[in-house]
Amino acid sequence: MAKILVIDDDRHIRTLVNAFLVQNGHEVELAENGKVGLKLIEHNRYDLLITDVVMPEQDGLGLLMALKGRVPRIRTIVMSGGGERLNIENYLNTARLLGADRVLPKPLDFLKLQIAVEEVLEAKP
Repeated sequence: MAKILVIDDDRHIRTLVNAFLVQNGHEVELAENGKVGLKLIEHNRYDLLITDVVMPEQDGLGLLMALKGRVPRIRTIVMSGGGERLNIENYLNTARLLGADRVLPKPLDFLKLQIAVEEVLEAKP
């Protein structure tokens, strides 16, 4: 299966997504924010990145911008429940514009997550 990096500042969400992906046969690594996630991406190869948007240190949108030109193209699924400054659709639309392969609203629907993971992994780079 795939090697997936999950980045979310909410430990509960990281744990749930990790358990779900491992149950589906994937190898998963976790990070609590975009800054930690970027360091992992620079030193490891991942088939897929699943990231939240609103996080301390470095948010998911900043992470997407930082990835451009720094590492080979990594497939991405961006998830968000919105935040203080913008509503959920603004965050998800911005993620699409920055190159996210799929976007998902929170709270997560795990069937939609499974479909998104399968579609993104099956897509040709």
